[in-house]
Amino acid sequence: MVQLSKIGLAACLAVMIAGCGGDGDAVTNTPNPRVRFANVMPGIASARAQVGPDVISSNIPFGTVSDYAITPNGTKDLTVGDSTFDNLATLADQLFELDRRYTGIGFGTGPRQILLLEENESVAPSDTVALKFVHADQTEGNVDVYVYLDGASLPAAPSFANMAPGTIAPAHVDLPVNSDPANVRITVYPAGSTTGALVNQVVSIPRRDRVAIVFYDTGSNSALLSLKQNLD
Repeated sequence: MVQLSKIGLAACLAVMIAGCGGDGDAVTNTPNPRVRFANVMPGIASARAQVGPDVISSNIPFGTVSDYAITPNGTKDLTVGDSTFDNLATLADQLFELDRRYTGIGFGTGPRQILLLEENESVAPSDTVALKFVHADQTEGNVDVYVYLDGASLPAAPSFANMAPGTIAPAHVDLPVNSDPANVRITVYPAGSTTGALVNQVVSIPRRDRVAIVFYDTGSNSALLSLKQNLD
């Protein structure tokens, strides 16, 4: 009986150890997907977001992003609403895979929409920062986006050209930098124009960081939200 008890205890410990990998509160070294949510929905002062039945956060202030929540992998809905979980938007049947991180971006008013951004966890190349643009402003049409160091002249060509509302740039743009952090100017114009900037803002980005820049409507003007993507 003693020997059987030892075997049973060892088996239980093995199950417990095997089960530890898919749970926990660390962002690294956990195979289950990690999901966070950015609230850039005008009129929603505080948002509640869920992935499947799992609550990401019940209080995401407008213009901010939540912490990551860990959820089992699989296909499920990504849903966001106000603090009472009304005024809902849903991105249905999304596959959340092991060893991946995601950011949902809730934006717009008519209708409210969600974009899903899969994170790139690698750092940018040496002496650069890397940026990806997300157009989440329903009040503006297609835009050209110029990314350059603060104090430099406007580049001859946009870094992201003719981006439509509700789209994510397919790749990052690497920008050489000479300081840490780098002061990066982001200027957004209506597509085909270099007058009447919609946003002209300096963002401080640590050297070798990889970020997504979300262009969104505040209800009165356009603004930018910077989301770090890489793991340290």
